[in-house]
Amino acid sequence: MKKIWNSIKNLYNDSPWHASFTYPILYIFIANILGGIIAAISASRDFQDNFLLYISLIFFLSIYLTPIWVFVGLIVSKRKKPYILSLIIGLGLLFVLLFLAQIFGENLEVK
Repeated sequence: MKKIWNSIKNLYNDSPWHASFTYPILYIFIANILGGIIAAISASRDFQDNFLLYISLIFFLSIYLTPIWVFVGLIVSKRKKPYILSLIIGLGLLFVLLFLAQIFGENLEVK
């Protein structure tokens, strides 16, 4: 168990910029691509396999777990600046996108 913990700490400490930006962004792209491919396979089979839809949904929803990766890096790593910057940028972009969705979504309401 201690060997696994040391390898995790080394991953965060050896390359904090990669661990805070590159790995979460790559995971988001790869999870979306895999989720889309699995959903397309399920659609080509006329949605007969609900299992494939569930797996696709798990991939799509798992991208919301990437801030946990960054929070763990903030706690474990010796260098905190990359993780703080990643959280500020990531959460800031999320709030900007939600704000823009609210502004541009007002005209789409059914009255």
